[in-house]
Amino acid sequence: MTGFTVFPAIDLRGGRCVRLKQGDFGRVTEYDEDPVGRIREWERRGARAVHVVDLDGAEEGRPVQLGLIRAMTRAVEVPVQVGGGVRSLDDLRALGEAGASRVVAGTAVVGDRDLRLRAVEELGSALVVAVDARDGVVATHGWRASSGVHVLELAEELAEDGVAAVLYTDVARDGMDSGAALEETAAVSRLIPTIASGGVRGTEDVRALREIEGVAGAIVGTALYEGRVTLEDLILAAGGS
Repeated sequence: MTGFTVFPAIDLRGGRCVRLKQGDFGRVTEYDEDPVGRIREWERRGARAVHVVDLDGAEEGRPVQLGLIRAMTRAVEVPVQVGGGVRSLDDLRALGEAGASRVVAGTAVVGDRDLRLRAVEELGSALVVAVDARDGVVATHGWRASSGVHVLELAEELAEDGVAAVLYTDVARDGMDSGAALEETAAVSRLIPTIASGGVRGTEDVRALREIEGVAGAIVGTALYEGRVTLEDLILAAGGS
């Protein structure tokens, strides 16, 4: 993937497409019963890549919905970026075998530098590290715990370790349609290539993020599912056609 990429998001829980507010499993909205149909629809409407999260995996600490993820990746030709519950190299490999073009790992590689270095060696640019921020501090374990590590401190360390890109999410904005965290995203992207997530609500946010040096893309979920913006308009705002 080159240029600025808009990733429509598909969050999986119990085999269905849902969205959470601020990562809270008690504040879930179901949008679609057919994730395979949904990913085909995003591809049909011009998505250059799709972002998938196994929420059950994030909750349990291991990939849970591998069969469904495999069916989804086989249903489309565009790259599929997948995360949720990755805690080991075996988990990374399992998602790769399920067809993930890139694997997003958070908790384990944030807290275990040896695992991170081995993951970088094995996956190279196919590894994306999730940097989930709450009040400037990295959140872990499905956003339920705090690492005590400052976001920018971690970003510097990830760059030094050869991580190709991070997925930066402002937890307070996620699913809230409150607008992207532009200043915070820019601070991270000055240190390491960054995919922005959390609060992206429309074309204005995408245009603003596209202009920030080091920001490679944006993940959009709630705004699309609620019909506040179309994927086609977001792609145009990102400079696509």
